[in-house]
Amino acid sequence: MYISSKIDTTGLNNNPINDSPFRIGSSNVDWCEPNYAVTEYISEFWNTANIINVWIKGIQYILLFGSTNNDYTFFIVFKTSYKWNYNSLAGQLVDEISILWVVMAGYTIFLPAIYFPQSLRAQRHRFIYSCIVLTIIVTCLSIIYPYANAFALMILGLPSTAFLAIHLSRCDNRRIKNLGIHCLGMWGVAVTIWICDRLFCSFWLSISFPYLHAFWHVLIIFSSNEAIVVCAYLVVKYQYPQANLILHAWPNEQWGCFSLPYLKFHDDGSYLSSTSNNFATKSIV
Repeated sequence: MYISSKIDTTGLNNNPINDSPFRIGSSNVDWCEPNYAVTEYISEFWNTANIINVWIKGIQYILLFGSTNNDYTFFIVFKTSYKWNYNSLAGQLVDEISILWVVMAGYTIFLPAIYFPQSLRAQRHRFIYSCIVLTIIVTCLSIIYPYANAFALMILGLPSTAFLAIHLSRCDNRRIKNLGIHCLGMWGVAVTIWICDRLFCSFWLSISFPYLHAFWHVLIIFSSNEAIVVCAYLVVKYQYPQANLILHAWPNEQWGCFSLPYLKFHDDGSYLSSTSNNFATKSIV
C-alpha cells in the first residue's frame, strides 16, 4: 500500500534507536506516490506542488480583502512544504494537528446551540471548554499513534458535512444551494479519491498513475473554501434572518471553480445590536 523512500539521506532508517521526529522519512504514513521520483530534494513532488493552489487562493484573498491573510497563507504553505518535502513525523504532526484545532475551533464558534447536548445549550462556554479538552486528548493520541490522524480528521469532518446537507435542504437561496451542492459533490469525489489512493495503491502503481492524493488536495482546497462560504451564509441567516447577504465571486462567476466565492452585506447591519438574536442561546435554527 505504501512506498518507502528511494533514498536514505541519513542512513539510519533501519536503526530503531534513532526515533527523532525531525528525521527525513521518520513518518510511518506514506502515500502512493513514490518518494523522490521527480527530484532528490522533495519526498512526494506532486503532493508538494499543491501548495501552488494555496498561494493562488491566498493571493486572491489578499487582492480582495487586503493583507490580513498573509500570515495564515504563509503558515499553510510552510507546514505543507515541510510535511511533503521531508516526510518527517514532525511535519506530519504540524500539518494534521493544526487542521484538528482549526476544525474544532470552527465547531466551538459557529455550531448552533440546537446541536449541543441538552446540558450545554444554556451555557456555550461549557461546550467550548469541552471541545478544548477533547481536542487536547485527540492531540495527545495523535502523537502516540499518528497513523490514525487522517481517519480521525475525516470523522471530525462528518458533523459539518451533515450540518451543511441538512440546512441546505431548508435554504431558499438558489445560488447558495447550488454552491453547497457543488461543494458536497466535490467533497464526495475528494474522499473517494483519498480512499482509492489508500486501498488500491498497487493498482495505481501498475498503471503508472500513483498521483490520486495530489488530486485530493486540489479538490479539498476548493471544496473547503466553498464550505466556509456556505456555512457562513447559513449561520448568519439563521442568527439574523433579516440580514441581506449577497453571494459574490471574484473576479467574476465566469471563472467557475477557479473563482473565489465570498459574501457581502448589502444593508446597514442595524439588526446586529439586537439582543434577541443571540446565536449562542438560540434554540431553533
